[in-house]
Amino acid sequence: MKLFLLAALFGASFAHTWMSCPWSFDVDPGRPADTTGPCETENVWHGVKYPNEYKAGDRMKVGWTSNNHAGGWVRIALAPYGQHKTHKAFDDNVMKVSCYGHDQRPGGTVYGDCKHPCNARPGCEYQAYEEDNARFDTTVKIPHNLADGDYVLQIKSAMSSHPHFYYSCARISVTGGNPSLKCPQDKLIVAPKCLKGTAVELKEYTKNSKPGKFCYNKDGPGYIDADMYRVPKNVQCDPRITCAVSIDGKGCKNQDKMKDITNDWKPEQVCGEVKPAPAPTCEDGVKNQGEERIDCGGPCAACPVTMPPTTPADRVYSKFDFQKIAYPSEGYMNGNAIVHVRHRVNGWNLTLFFDRKVEISQYWGGKLLSVNEFKTVYVFKNNGWNGRLGPGSKVTVGFEGKFDLGAVDSPNLMGKDFVQS
Repeated sequence: MKLFLLAALFGASFAHTWMSCPWSFDVDPGRPADTTGPCETENVWHGVKYPNEYKAGDRMKVGWTSNNHAGGWVRIALAPYGQHKTHKAFDDNVMKVSCYGHDQRPGGTVYGDCKHPCNARPGCEYQAYEEDNARFDTTVKIPHNLADGDYVLQIKSAMSSHPHFYYSCARISVTGGNPSLKCPQDKLIVAPKCLKGTAVELKEYTKNSKPGKFCYNKDGPGYIDADMYRVPKNVQCDPRITCAVSIDGKGCKNQDKMKDITNDWKPEQVCGEVKPAPAPTCEDGVKNQGEERIDCGGPCAACPVTMPPTTPADRVYSKFDFQKIAYPSEGYMNGNAIVHVRHRVNGWNLTLFFDRKVEISQYWGGKLLSVNEFKTVYVFKNNGWNGRLGPGSKVTVGFEGKFDLGAVDSPNLMGKDFVQS
């Protein structure tokens, strides 16, 4: 049976979404995300410093890890290093707005979430067409009017059902620009049509924001994506990072080239020669040239009348509740996952995905099948007595767990899944 995901966020303050291409201020794959902004802390303790070096006019891949979420937008901005510690520095220097991304495959996105990597684009590939904007990355052009020096690239996003923005930044070094070149500021920030998030409207992304006075031609303003077909300098970067953050770790490892990521602190692929994208066709497997869906609609043959790709046709449950009692001062929590079954089930797996490390010491209602290396994703299977369930049945899996002391709040459940095994 094909597996489907229903993931939900309950006000988590440490959910995992950040910039992974170019390499961000913190490259630890088990890191938290930042909801304060404008950037996460430059964490000198988390691994080596990977250089992000570019020349004016280069194209650069900008990507982010899906972490099982879908829908919404990403605002991308650029400010000089040293001026990057205020929100206004980025609000006044927006480069573009792009789609956050979602899994476009049939059944791949359910109620605003998907199973990481969610069909995100792997390393050695890049967005070459403006319409192909749902794969958790984009590219930007390094402006020609930047003075030599260091800059900070920022992404800002409130994906899926998240009610607040997440921020992530990368330090880049730029040479070869012409700072004497002056370009006027555009009046509007144009955003593409995207699968919406369910909590934050597009207008909130561009509130108090202005396009930067960037020159994308050597002799004038230009357009940031006029040469999007060009191969970005960091095309090898793989924004998907690791399967350790997936709610379906086993399935994730079978996705395109995920097994080829050998260092999740520096996720990339070995590319060989990457050629510029060819002219779009109706058989290229890419949504481009005004197509309604991939290779159909618009200039191509009409799309078949099928079930919408976000409909969970064979999801086996009708309701999935999670209840917890937590004592942050003691680092202790008790949780119960309660699943209402819709279809007959002969054996099941239940997955819980927390926003940070939880040490589960006792559990009941199921057997522990697996736990990821960060102790954030736990998969339980049925006991012998509760594996066969009929329509309308209910199953409960409970646990006791410990977490780090000193946190303002206890760990929150980011994702949940219940499937037939």
